Amino acid sequence: MPVLFYRILFFALVPFGVYLLIKGIRQVRKCFYGDLLLELPYLDQAGLFEVKKAGIHSIWFKGQLYRRIPSDQFRPKIINSVTDEELVLSYSLLAPSITGFGDGRVEVLKFFALPGQYRIMLEEGSSVPKLLAVLFRFAKSIKPIDPAQFFIQVRESQTRILTFIGIPMILLGAGGIIGGIVIGALAHEIF
Repeated sequence: MPVLFYRILFFALVPFGVYLLIKGIRQVRKCFYGDLLLELPYLDQAGLFEVKKAGIHSIWFKGQLYRRIPSDQFRPKIINSVTDEELVLSYSLLAPSITGFGDGRVEVLKFFALPGQYRIMLEEGSSVPKLLAVLFRFAKSIKPIDPAQFFIQVRESQTRILTFIGIPMILLGAGGIIGGIVIGALAHEIF
């Protein structure tokens, strides 16, 4: 086969790699930057939000960095406003987090919700697993957060499987771009 055929074939990998790279980045980004449905100040203790499409949603804690948050002192409770049915909350296994210059947020709980109106309430209890709650008791030396600077966010989310699929898509996309350019440019020497 002529070298021109191989060169065209490998250069054709570049747009395919760009597509995979963009798609993978968007998939991973959804894990951290889902649509914000509610940002509730901790001092308010209750709030209302609306879910527009069925799916997995998450509860994030947002506050100042390097401060002890009161997550072992309250437990969020989400109730459907129409049916008064309480939703099942599960702990986030990998707990993705985002940090800025002065504040950060971490995903703590996940839940599945159908479209509708919901209310979130904070009641006594712990919103972290029992092992972490024990560690929180030993972290008394860390300066506590100002409750006025602590927020609970409800965001749209996705399953971890989709996030993990995004990582190989990014790697394949970058490999397709780099490999397509390098092998396409060097095709006359390789073939």
